Amino acid sequence: MENLSAFFGTADIKEFFTGDVARRAEGQRGAEVAELVGEGRSIGIKLEDHCEWMFQAQKGKVVIKEGAEKASLIVQADLNAWSDLVTESWSIMGLVIQGRVTIERGSFNHLAKWEPALQGLYNDRPIWFPRQETLSANHVFSIEDDFNEMKMALNKLGFLLIRDVFTQIEIEEMRKEVEDRRKAATPEDRRSWWATDSGGEEQCCRVTYLNYGSKLFAELSHDPRLSYFAGLSSAPLEPAPDHGDGVAVVIKVPEVTEGLSDLPWHRDCGMGGHPLLCPGLNMGIQLDYASAESGQLKFLPGSNNYAGGAEYADISSATIPIDAKPGDLTLHYGHTLHIAPPPNGAENYRRTVYVSFHIPEYRETLPQGQGYNDVLFAHGDGRVRSPQELT
Repeated sequence: MENLSAFFGTADIKEFFTGDVARRAEGQRGAEVAELVGEGRSIGIKLEDHCEWMFQAQKGKVVIKEGAEKASLIVQADLNAWSDLVTESWSIMGLVIQGRVTIERGSFNHLAKWEPALQGLYNDRPIWFPRQETLSANHVFSIEDDFNEMKMALNKLGFLLIRDVFTQIEIEEMRKEVEDRRKAATPEDRRSWWATDSGGEEQCCRVTYLNYGSKLFAELSHDPRLSYFAGLSSAPLEPAPDHGDGVAVVIKVPEVTEGLSDLPWHRDCGMGGHPLLCPGLNMGIQLDYASAESGQLKFLPGSNNYAGGAEYADISSATIPIDAKPGDLTLHYGHTLHIAPPPNGAENYRRTVYVSFHIPEYRETLPQGQGYNDVLFAHGDGRVRSPQELT
């Protein structure tokens, strides 16, 4: 979708809210939004020059009206910020963290539930519901399995687990370098994420750009095994080690009380950049056993084809946890909903090295050394915090 900043700068902004968006609000998308947010729920949108609109769920559709004051949730933004939301250049979370969208009435959690609703109306994207058919296709493969079968499963489910891709010798080499880089990291380096544990100690929970200063990790993005699996994507992808988070490691830390270590349900385009990041594949090399005790990943199968899906209390039966061992490889589309709960008892907590593959436009558009997750450092002290901690 083209950028709407210029469009939003004209008197024709009324046409935006009363044209295709209003037609979708009366049809299938409106019915999905009404079911998602709940009967009678509403959001008021205040843009500059006293331009105000309200979306309200009513009797299986969404009614759009001028004026925002009667809404149960009210947000304020300038036209450029709302244009970035419409075009998915930035998400609600990314805009709130940057201070480009402010919440006048209501909470961030309330606003987060409206994001898939708005994307359904703005970009005609279907919304996931728990009643939709449970996708039970096989998600566990080996490198010797049929390529086309794996491709079909990936595009249906949004994720795969590939057994025994890396040898134990390779895993030991990665573990050593990861530990060295973890010890060398500091909260001020802006290349690592930090969280506070129950004892008040700061703990490193992620290190980015492992490929900088490391021959091992610099070569990893071009490993022929990873290139082979990148071919499973629905679109041609290439490695992008000099963009985003580079080659990164996620380190699960027990008993975190502050910080964005144990990620809630999210998409990897959750800060923004969906048109550039999706489709894109994130490949996770398991350095340790992944289990409920060590903080394993869990996926919502098929969610890569929808908006929403994490807003329901009854999705546990549809969720697939990933039990993996060292040397296994996970693949997931960035738009697939996944969660990384806290570890709850393992002696060794999960560490996973991630290598990402993207469409060519990603590298061509995003400045080198930068990524959408950089906005998490926007508060200035080098610590990564959740939106709830910032608002």
